[in-house]
Parts: sequence; structure tokens; C-alpha cells
Amino acid sequence: MALRARVVTDSLGKTRRLGKRLERGGEGEIFALQERPDVIVKWYYPEVLDKRGDELHRKVEAMRELRDAHMTRDVCWPLIRVFDDKHRWIGFAMYRARGVRMGFLAHALLYQRYFPGLDRRQIVDYLIRFVEIVQQLHRAGVCIGDYNLNNIFCVPSTQEVTLIDCDSYQLRMGGTFYPCPVGSPDMTPKEHQGVAFRDIVRTPRSEAFSLAIVLFKCLMLGRHPYDIVGGDDPVRNLRRGNFAYGHGQRDVPQGAWYDLWRELPEPIRDMFVTTFTAGASAPSRRATLPQWHAALTTYRQQLEAGECPRELARPSAKPDSQVLHAR
Repeated sequence: MALRARVVTDSLGKTRRLGKRLERGGEGEIFALQERPDVIVKWYYPEVLDKRGDELHRKVEAMRELRDAHMTRDVCWPLIRVFDDKHRWIGFAMYRARGVRMGFLAHALLYQRYFPGLDRRQIVDYLIRFVEIVQQLHRAGVCIGDYNLNNIFCVPSTQEVTLIDCDSYQLRMGGTFYPCPVGSPDMTPKEHQGVAFRDIVRTPRSEAFSLAIVLFKCLMLGRHPYDIVGGDDPVRNLRRGNFAYGHGQRDVPQGAWYDLWRELPEPIRDMFVTTFTAGASAPSRRATLPQWHAALTTYRQQLEAGECPRELARPSAKPDSQVLHAR
């Protein structure tokens, strides 16, 4: 980006100088703000503004209005409108997230580098806070839509969780519906498979399915609930409700992966089994966010009391090719 683009103005016409570019995304770039290390700026690409600029501006303004009543710094919500030197709207400023991407936590090897000393109690703390933030969004009529572990930040050795990339969220304001136009098929419930993301209307029940995948991947150090060794890909398994873990003759990866699953409390295992088998086709069978919050809170109490193991089994980065049958 040209040097002249390093200066922007806010809605009052005050000049703000940008620092280094932090990230390039699908729709724009993220810059540091020189005067405020806790604030960053999202600058949409010119081609995105040409195609969808008016739509994006309206949605960001609706989000800014909603933030006044509902949003906190747990969510990197649009704060301030940002304009170029010709006073054309080009994006917004927001608080900067602290911490490490949850994708590094839900990884069999990387968690040791980015979250030293991580144990099950710390993971459960993060997941409880994550569920609480999603509940806060749902109470405000907002759905995340695009569940992505790289858009969730956790601060090591704390319980702090922050959600980023929020301008894609689904919301309804003043009679206008703003969809979430992006997503990942392997995080999307069956009822929304095969539908363009921008045409989907997310609900708390569909969100509960995607959230359960996030919980499973964190508790299982990166495994997807529909990964099956030697079987179909996760999306096909998801559509069939073909969940490897659980009761009866279902294939579970052998070794440390099985240990991770076995050491979870039975109520949590049962919630996963129901959500990912019957709940794959029947949204009403899925565990709800309040149920997950209650179960995780009980699990944390059990970890604190020494009733469940806190240490993490250490599976290899690649799933074992052997399987066994869970009983």
C-alpha cells in the first residue's frame, strides 16, 4: 500500500497515523495505530469497497450502534469509523486482541510452545469463557456464523478470551438482516450444508453445533469430531452423523487420542455423542450453550478437587492409523 495510505481520519476529521501492517485477510488489511497500541484499524481492499462498500458500511454502522448497549472488549467490535484523505469510508477501528490463537491450543504439538504448562483445567477455563461470550452475543441477537479457532484468542496463564473478525457476524438491526457471508463446511451443521453462506440464517441451535466442534477440538488437542481414520472426510461424516467416538461399535483412534477421550467426564462425552450423532440431523437433540456451560463448570470443579486428571496425554501430530472399539 502506498505511503499516503498510512494516514487516515476519524469521523471528526482528526488525522490518525497508521503503524505497520499486521495482517492481510480476505477482505482487507489490519494495521496498528501508532498513538494507541491497544487499537487497530481494518482497511478494506479497494475492490471490496467498489463491490460491497455501501453494504459493509451499513453493517458496520449497525454493529457500532449495537455495541453501545451490548458489546464489551471480549469481542473486537467496530468502534470508530475510518476514512481516507478524501473522506471516503474505508473501514473501522477496534480494540486489539491480546494472546494466542486458539488454533495453537487445539494442536497436539503447538500447544506446548504457545501455552507452556497447559493442562485440562486451563483449557476448560478458556472454554467456559468462550461459551459465556457466545451467550452474550446471542442475547444481543448476534450469531458468529463463521466458527474458526484462529479467530479466538486466549491469553496464556489467564482465563482471558477475545473474539476477532467480528464484522462477518450475523445480526438483525432496525428490520434489516445482515448475514454472515463466510464459513467453513467442516464447522457448519448439516441443515446448512450446500447453501451459500450469505443465504444461511443461523440460529442458536445451529450455532450450538458449531460451538460443540470448537469444544471438542480443544479438549481433544486438535482432532475434528468427524475425523475417522481410514474413512471419509470430515464433511461427509458430518452429513451422515458418523461420529467415531462414543458408545457401541464406533471406531476410536488408539493410544493417546483414546486416552484424551476416555478421561473426559461421562456427562461431557454423552453430550458430544448425542450432539454429533442424533443431533447432526435433529437440531433439537444438540446440547445447548447453557448445558455446555453447566457441564464445563462442573468439570472444572472436578479438576480442582482432583477427581479428574489435569495433565494432558501427548498424542503425535499425525493420527494413529490403528483404531479400537469404544465400549
